[in-house]
Amino acid sequence: MSHFVTRFTAAAAAFVLGGTLLVQSPAAAAVAAPAVTAPAATAAPQFKAVVYYQKYLRRGGYATYKLKITNKGYEGQAYALLAGAFPAGTRKIKVISKPRSITCDVEGRALGCWIASLDNGDTTTLTVRAWLSPSKRGTYTTQFGVTYADSPDVDVDELIDEMRFKKFKSKVV
Repeated sequence: MSHFVTRFTAAAAAFVLGGTLLVQSPAAAAVAAPAVTAPAATAAPQFKAVVYYQKYLRRGGYATYKLKITNKGYEGQAYALLAGAFPAGTRKIKVISKPRSITCDVEGRALGCWIASLDNGDTTTLTVRAWLSPSKRGTYTTQFGVTYADSPDVDVDELIDEMRFKKFKSKVV
């Protein structure tokens, strides 16, 4: 994932969380933020995201992504951050269905969703639609990643840094 897309996704996620992380100086943020950090990465992922999408798209049409996020063994209440990056040739991105406990924001071609209170074994689903420009041809590659925290006050940049993005390719015909 390019540096620009990573930073842009972090900015979108920060905006979802209230935007205060974008305007504070690092010293003020260190004083104001509680000492809560993201859990260390383990060998087995604690959260699993399954993405359903179309393999073939029409030029000028739209791509629909159904994302299913499951808490796989993290004990206690957890919060998840879902981030997505869409390629050039995307006209519009919209979350078309989601539960109330999910807060999403779209900025440009980046998507950030904060999933509140996902207990062990719980699953939540959201649907995202991206409209393609009429001139888009070739491969349409979208990236999604999910990570978790035990507190909603965690530093978003740390979550983004530990997040692993997975690519989903569709052919535009």
